[in-house]
Amino acid sequence: MSKNTRIVIATHNKHKVAEICAILNIPGCEFICLDDLGITEAPEEDASTFLGNARIKARFAHQKTGLPSLADDSGLEVDALDGAPGVFSARYAGVQASDVDNNAKLLEELGDLPAEMRTARFICAVVLIDQEGNEMVAVGSTAGRIGFEPRGSNGFGYDPLFLVKSYDYERTMAQLDASVKNTLSHRFKALSILREGLALELSKASSGTLPAAPNATDVETSTEPVSGSHAGCSHGGSIGSPTKKPVEIVVFDFDGTLIDASSPVKLISRLNRDRIMTRRSVGLSLVWGVKYKLGLRRDQIKPRRYVFASFKDFHASDANAIMKNLYHEELRNCLRPEALAALEEHRAQERHIVVVSASFEPIIRELCADLDIEDFLCTRMEISDGSYTGETLGMPPEGIEKLTQLTQWANDKFGVDGWIVTHAYGDHHSDVHVMETAQHPIAIDPDRKLERVAKKRGWQTPKW
Repeated sequence: MSKNTRIVIATHNKHKVAEICAILNIPGCEFICLDDLGITEAPEEDASTFLGNARIKARFAHQKTGLPSLADDSGLEVDALDGAPGVFSARYAGVQASDVDNNAKLLEELGDLPAEMRTARFICAVVLIDQEGNEMVAVGSTAGRIGFEPRGSNGFGYDPLFLVKSYDYERTMAQLDASVKNTLSHRFKALSILREGLALELSKASSGTLPAAPNATDVETSTEPVSGSHAGCSHGGSIGSPTKKPVEIVVFDFDGTLIDASSPVKLISRLNRDRIMTRRSVGLSLVWGVKYKLGLRRDQIKPRRYVFASFKDFHASDANAIMKNLYHEELRNCLRPEALAALEEHRAQERHIVVVSASFEPIIRELCADLDIEDFLCTRMEISDGSYTGETLGMPPEGIEKLTQLTQWANDKFGVDGWIVTHAYGDHHSDVHVMETAQHPIAIDPDRKLERVAKKRGWQTPKW
């Protein structure tokens, strides 16, 4: 890409073009929309993730115009609703639904769930395709909770219900001034990250420096993912860049992918057998597991609390020993030979392997030591006075959190423009966010939701 580049934004919305121009603020780049080129059509946005829909729109604009093309897709994900409304955010209550209709349905779906179970985030995915067809991708998010009633008038969509985490859940997005809201927005964060990649690319053609994006330092930092090396940086991230050869990353899920088993089920079974976990907690955990399989409403934190509440009289080192023994005595025997062969093949190609799993740190740490895998992201539990409290440190890496934490870790380790996901292996529909970013997504014995996505996208679905 060179200076004085025209970039077509895949939208018919002039206001969105103006907003994107203001955030990117790149001299020598002229941003235009489809209407400026007489293009009135729009592609069918039928992907199951924001990133997938942004890619569809960017590719459509690139194919129609031959110009570098940029597109975004955004919406709201609520943890207790398994990520809904998600890509259906604008039409949650129906195709012709108003913001009031969508908000009313969201409140109805959440009912009287307590505040701590109403965690949510706004997500924005941005895709830029350059003249040669190379892609740059960024994802930004804003964390919060869904309130019990609308508050504020300075916003649209779900803003009146969205209690912002960085304001201690005391103010909704619609109660913030526009200038403040813009620096917190998921779109601002994604575009600010994308801008870094554009700056690197355009610096080849221009000796001038780019002016700073407004309030770029206000980009929210993450909760604490855990990795075999240091983890954590600004929210969102760029996946790959055409400016240099990036590190090739391969992402493996654990339960149902690397192993033909479920580590939480195995752990609960052992705790039940050894009378460490109460029958009530075992029953509630199994009900949660059924909801997980069926994609029903569930609290992501609750099953971790059930397990770690059972360890309340244990020193953390003793609890960790139980989980480490579980790995060596049971889970290690469930490792799939095909997965081990794939690991060796990727090592031979000098690709960087990372395990991203919502399973517990002692189990995943033991797995990675056993298989000589350097890096991992997993669920990390809080420790106080040497014992587990039952609370997690940050969100477990499930659903969109897998992608968010992966980008945070990889940006920190390799730089914003220094990596790309070549392969992603998963078995559950919650893995689709990471799989969408990969050059080669591989669905291993997928559940029904993931299988439908895989067939639609032409992904590999081997039976291991």
